[in-house]
Amino acid sequence: MDTLGVVLVAIGVAAGVVYLTVLVIAFVQVFRDREMAWATQLVWLLSILALPVGGTIAWFAVGHRTKEFERALMR
Repeated sequence: MDTLGVVLVAIGVAAGVVYLTVLVIAFVQVFRDREMAWATQLVWLLSILALPVGGTIAWFAVGHRTKEFERALMR
């Protein structure tokens, strides 16, 4: 394997580790959100599993906004 191949594999592995870390963080946030109904949690978990990239991006874009978070934005 040449140098370029090694670099590309390293970049791929690093991207995979970053993605898995973000995925685990999204799962933990969904499980820990006490304000969210269990059915809503189930929908979020299924969307993250069914659409790994899109579901995770959607969670961080709109899903994790709790009332405390929105109050902090309003200040």
